[in-house]
Amino acid sequence: MDIHRLERAIENNDVEDAVRLLREVSPDQDHAAVPVLLKHITQTPNPGIRNALAMALRDIGNEEAVLPLIDLINNPKTLRNRGTLLYALEPFDCTGHLETLVHHFLTGNFEVQAMAHQLLESMDGKVPADALLKSLQKVKERLNEIERQQEVHSDVLDILFELKVT
Repeated sequence: MDIHRLERAIENNDVEDAVRLLREVSPDQDHAAVPVLLKHITQTPNPGIRNALAMALRDIGNEEAVLPLIDLINNPKTLRNRGTLLYALEPFDCTGHLETLVHHFLTGNFEVQAMAHQLLESMDGKVPADALLKSLQKVKERLNEIERQQEVHSDVLDILFELKVT
């Protein structure tokens, strides 16, 4: 991969060229490109380029990508563009980010929930007790809210069935 050409494409917001160059990433040869990819993934405002950078970092498999990806997932600027960022975390150990993953599982759209669920399911490491307790409490609170909403919805459904058609 031509890293200088990639930087020019990103800086010029040339999504097509940047994506094409990033598809040429070779996990065994492009570890030297990681600092440049990390720099640009945190700076680019373009979600297409950001997603392509995330996928390149995933393919390279360098652990240095985890924290910047987590930071981006938590950044409000990525609100509707987090699914690919979570997917990019799949080959990495995300045990240290349990609370973040649970938060996005509970609050994200369908794609974000699915990816967070997959990352949570793949965890096999030990987690700090306080992070686990906080996560358990958040999930339980959400389940309680869902149960409350289900009761209210059921009541409204019953009311609707009792109404007469004119």
